[in-house]
This record gives sequence, structure tokens and C-alpha cells, in this order.
Amino acid sequence: MKNSSLLKKTALAFFLSLITITVSAQKTINSPSVGFNSNGSTLKITKIVTSDTATVLWFTITYPAGQWIRIPKDTYLQDNVGSAKYYIKKTIGIPLALQYFMPKEGVVSYQLIFPKVNAKATSIDYGEEGDNAWKIYDIALAESKSLLPNAIYTSWYNKNNSNLEVAFFNKEIVYNNKIWSYKNIVKKTNSANTTISITNGKETKQLSISGLKNNTINLTIDNKTVQLSKNQTDCKRIIQKETYKLPIFKNDSAIFSGYIKNYSPKLATKTLMLYIDNIISGEQENQIIEIQKNGYFSTKVGIYHPERVFLRSDIGNENDIYLEPGKDLFVIIGDEKTRYAGELAQLNEDLSLLNKTDLFNYEDLQKRIVDMKPNDYKTYLLDLQNTELYKLDSVRQLGTLSEKAYQIKRLDIICGYASHIIEYNWNYESANKDTKKKAEKYPDDYYNFFDQKIINDELSVISGAYNTFINRFKFLPGINPERYSYTYNYAAMFNTLKDNNITLTELDKSFEKLISSDGLSLKIDSTEKPIQDAWLKEHDDFIKIFNTKNASNYYLKLIDSAFNINKGILVDMMNAQDISGPIVTQLSPINGNNLLYALSDINNQFLKDYIKLQNNETQKQLIANKKNGGYFINQTPKVEADKILDNIISKHAGKVILVDFWATWCGPCLNGIAEIRPLKEEMKDSNVVFVYITDESSPLATYQNLVPTIKGQHYRLKNDEWRYLADKFKITGIPHQVLINKEGKVVNPALGFLDKGQIKKLLEKHL
Repeated sequence: MKNSSLLKKTALAFFLSLITITVSAQKTINSPSVGFNSNGSTLKITKIVTSDTATVLWFTITYPAGQWIRIPKDTYLQDNVGSAKYYIKKTIGIPLALQYFMPKEGVVSYQLIFPKVNAKATSIDYGEEGDNAWKIYDIALAESKSLLPNAIYTSWYNKNNSNLEVAFFNKEIVYNNKIWSYKNIVKKTNSANTTISITNGKETKQLSISGLKNNTINLTIDNKTVQLSKNQTDCKRIIQKETYKLPIFKNDSAIFSGYIKNYSPKLATKTLMLYIDNIISGEQENQIIEIQKNGYFSTKVGIYHPERVFLRSDIGNENDIYLEPGKDLFVIIGDEKTRYAGELAQLNEDLSLLNKTDLFNYEDLQKRIVDMKPNDYKTYLLDLQNTELYKLDSVRQLGTLSEKAYQIKRLDIICGYASHIIEYNWNYESANKDTKKKAEKYPDDYYNFFDQKIINDELSVISGAYNTFINRFKFLPGINPERYSYTYNYAAMFNTLKDNNITLTELDKSFEKLISSDGLSLKIDSTEKPIQDAWLKEHDDFIKIFNTKNASNYYLKLIDSAFNINKGILVDMMNAQDISGPIVTQLSPINGNNLLYALSDINNQFLKDYIKLQNNETQKQLIANKKNGGYFINQTPKVEADKILDNIISKHAGKVILVDFWATWCGPCLNGIAEIRPLKEEMKDSNVVFVYITDESSPLATYQNLVPTIKGQHYRLKNDEWRYLADKFKITGIPHQVLINKEGKVVNPALGFLDKGQIKKLLEKHL
């Protein structure tokens, strides 16, 4: 008993000593300083506890109720001493590697426990494997020693006009739409003033901060003092009354720049992407923006009217951005919300708030439309539209909304709902896909809701929804024929050549003699067939334009009879897209005489001039592309169809191969190819090959024009060969991508729609 009691006392003493040692070895950092946080708006580190046995991070996450989050098993820490990763051991308050559904409060606190990090480490990075996973860099393992109070590190607005004046971050300061670094900070003795010396490499400035109280400070710079507030709503707002007026078109560019909060060069993301809807070509254009090491980015965006563009990145925020020719916009992203500065700040702030009032919900519509007849569906959507317009007018009456934002949003509502109403048959059949119920025929009065003053008004181009409306209007169900049969009228075609002052050659004169008296057929035999073939080849561009015009005019006559709609900007845009689209997307310029003929049905002079400019730029691009290199047009292997792919693979033995089945006329194919263009540059020294396969449906001339813009190995197969591969990989539509590993085995016969980051991860997995 005594021995047992002594043993217990000894064990207890030893246990208490361990606790004492453990407690003494612990270090707690409350509200640690954090660098880049990919989820800064939702995820906060509130505390770090380090000890001899573990590193514990305390988190609070704010996320919509009912949605799920997950802490993956590959979650890790990495310190600033070595390259080792410390993988998660345990969680408290949230399950590990399982879906956790957020409670109704939308807020959860939890702890993640990792092995101890290097004792010499002064900072750690938190993350999950993968480029797009959560990342938090430069988490300090010591209390901040900054002379600036933590409350200073945020965005500050001018109390007199609500403009973003300055923003303080860990490493950089945003001031006057430029990025500055801290050079020196001096806190004056016996004074509340702090002087900060900042530099951008070219110039140095002195800032003085005083009077930090109730979320306000006084800032003195260049001998001027202004009062600032971190709450923009507490500032006086000077509402911009200027409106958009005609002429709205202007061939110019906007300056778009910004800063990514606490950006770290350790991020895999080195670029942003702008998506720009070109309303004249009807196509979406992509523009890559490079991020500098300090998180700054800037680019010129070629636009010809005020318009909404879409900013996409792997860094938290994905935003609609509104730009105007000749004006600038500066944004801060990666913060709790996007901050705006520059000439277009107020407009973008207003539109960002207005977008939250949208009532249209596609999922809700799919539930409602199942049993709706066309006019019931139309009435339902018009009621939503009227409610949104009423709410918009109510906000305007408060006097807190800029007039341009009101103009844009009003047109967005009208054009957006017009497009939704046109889409009844598609939405109905999508909602009833299980029962395969067909939509009813549209009643004769179905389209009587069109506001012709708006849809044919040049100012409508300021709405991001107008481009979609044009597309829907080009294919109106119940009016646009599902099939359009066309008979060649050789006489009309030939007379049009003459009417457009296209000089007739000897070949033209020989061909004219072959045209029958009715003009619809040719009088030819085997000896005259070469004349026909040569003439059709020589005038291929003209014939395409002639046939496009005929089809367009036929449809426009149907529209006129249905709506009595006058020719205006809407019709001009429809015609412009027919002409401009192939010039831009297929790099198929039109020669001078044919171009004038193509433009003859367009009344708007700007559209004509712009298409001419596009045509000239495409011609220059074709010349430049052929000098760039990086593309290889291969002869189709002279083997049986079932051996073609094996032959292609054998040429790239030992390499990972991404095979892309595409066509020159396939818009999604071309968008996807443009999307991964930066990836090819990133992986140019990797053991990866990009192979592009098309068939004879890609016209040879267009194919030869486009290929120089697509770096990789190219093959143009005969239709029979294509059909064999289409059957092998179950290709029912393009684009279609296939992944082949270094051993030449197909590891994924259909990748699906993946973004650049996902494709990179797959390729690296097999390297």
C-alpha cells in the first residue's frame, strides 16, 4: 500500500511537471498578422498556440447557412525556415475530410492541430494541395511590433466625397491609384501623430496620421489634411448626375488597374483574365493581365462603348467590372469586398449594390415552368421585371444613385427579361427533360411585350444584357425557320457582282455564258466543269456573303411582318455580327470589293468603320502569326484509320499528351484554346505535348489562318478518319479532350470542361 501510494505520488509529481513544462513552452499569438488570404472575406485566424508538441490554429469562418465546407486531409503548414510540409493531425469543432454543413447562424469556430513547426520559424503558410485551394501566406508567429495600430490596416474614405483616399496593408499602401511600400515609420514622442515615409521606386512621400477615433483618422499629405473614415457610408456622397448620350461609340481604350491585397509571389496565380463581350463580332474576347510581384496589375482594355466586362481569377473575388472608353478604374481585390477608385469608382459601387436586387432565379424558374403555358410564363417574368423596375425607381428617388448606374441597370432589366421570355421553349423542355414534353407553339401575340424604342436604340449597347438579346432575337422561336432551304440564283449572284463594281475577268465572262435562262442552273458538260469549279473557288468569299445576305434578308422580312420593326441598331448589329464574327474568330479577312459589298446593308457608320479596322488588323495578324512559330502542321499519317492515334502517340513517346478535338467554326473550342494559352507558356519546359485534331469541316484556308495562333502539334484528318476517332472516344460534341500518359495509355478519354488550373494539375500528376 505504501509503495503503491508512493508510486502514485511520484507519478502525479511527474505528470504535474510535464504540465508545467508544456505550459511554459506554449506561446499564444492573438489575432496574428496575416499576409495573403485567399478567403479573406470568410476565413479568419483568431489565434495560434505553439508548443513543443503541436501547432494549433484557431479559425472562425463565416459562410452561408446550409452550404458545406471541408478540411481536406492534405491541409498543411509550411514554415519560413525549410521546405517541409507539416500535415494536419486532428481537428476540433469540425470533422476532418468530411463535408460540414454550416448552421443557420452561418458562423463556426474550430481548431486545426498540426505537428510542431521549426522553433526558429518566424512565420508560417497555411494551405491545401492544389492551385485553387485555400491558401494563407505569411502568418506571423509573434505579436506585431508595428508602430501603426492594427485599426489602421484597412481602406479609408474621404469624409467629404466618399472617394477611396488611401489603404494600408501589411507590406504596401495604396494611394493615388499607385502601390507604395513603407520606407520609415516614426511615432512622435508625446504626440498622437505618426509620420510614414512611403516610396514607389520613383518618388517618395510623407504621410502624417493623427486623431484615430471612432473609425476616423486625419491624414496629412502634400500639406493638405483630410478627414477619413473606414466606413464609406459615414461619408458625404456627391452623386454623379451625368448620363450617357449619343454618340455612344468611340474607338478607344480604358485603363484597368488594381492591387491584390497582401499578394505573395509564392502564389501559383500570376495572371488575371478579363472576358470582354465584343457586341459587333458577337464573340467573347479574352485579355490576360500579368500580376507584378507586389500585387499590382494594369492593362489597357480596347473597348468602343461603355460596357460590363468580367474579371476572373483564382484569388477570391470574381467581379463584373464596368469600363468606359477613355476612363480609368482601379480596384482592390482579395479584401472582404472589392474596393473601387478612379473615375469609374462610383458607377461600379452602385452597380455592385444594384446587382444584389435581382429577382430572376433560374432554379426557381425551372420548378415553376413545368406546367406553364407560353403566356403564363411571359406574364410571370413581366411581373418580376416590373417589380425590379419599381425597386430601381424607388432607389433612384432616394437621391443616392448615379444616373449612369440607373440607365445601365434599367436596360439590364428590360433586355435581360426580354431574353428570358424568348427562351420559353428551351427552358420548358429543359425542365421537362425527364418526360420529354414539348413546348407549345408561341401564340401570335407572344412578342407584343417588345419595347421597340429600347431594343432599337443605340444607347442600349451600354447594357451587358443587350448582346444576349441580339443573339436571342436572331433566332426567335416561331419566327426564325428551323430549316432554311436556299436555291442558288446564279443570275442574281452575277448581277450583284456587276452592281458592286467588281471587275469582271475572262473567267467571269466564260462563266456567265453557262448560266441558264432562268438563272437558277448552269448549262455545263464535262468540258465546262473546270470553269464552274474555278469560278466558285475564285468568288468563294463573295458567294458566302451573298448567301448570308439572302438568308438574313429573308429572316428580316419575317421580323418586319411580325413586328413592323424599322431597321436600326438592332438590325445593324445582327448584320455586323454575321460579317465580323468570321473575320475575328476564324481569322478570315475579306478583300476590299467584297468587304464593301458585305457592309452595304449596315447603316451605322461606326460599325462599318470598325469592321474595316478589324479586317485590316486580321490581315496584319495573319502575317505576324506565321513568323511567331511554336506550331507544327503535320501530315496525316498514311496508315489505316484505327492506327492513326497510335502513330501520333508514337511521335511523342515518353511525353504526356493532351489531345484536343476541335474545329475552326467551334466558338467554345476557340475559347477553350485561348483559356489555356498561358498554361502552355508556363509548361513550355515540361514533358507535355498539346495535340490538336480537326477534320475537313474546318475549311482549309481558315484552318491555315488559325493554326499559327495555336501552339502545338496539328493534324487535319479526312472525315472517315475523324469518324473513327469520334467513335473510339464517344465524341458527341466538341470541344473534346483526351489525356494520354507517358506510357502512351489513354488515362482519361473525356476530360469534360476543366479550367486552366485543373488541366495543369492533371498534366503535372502524370509527369
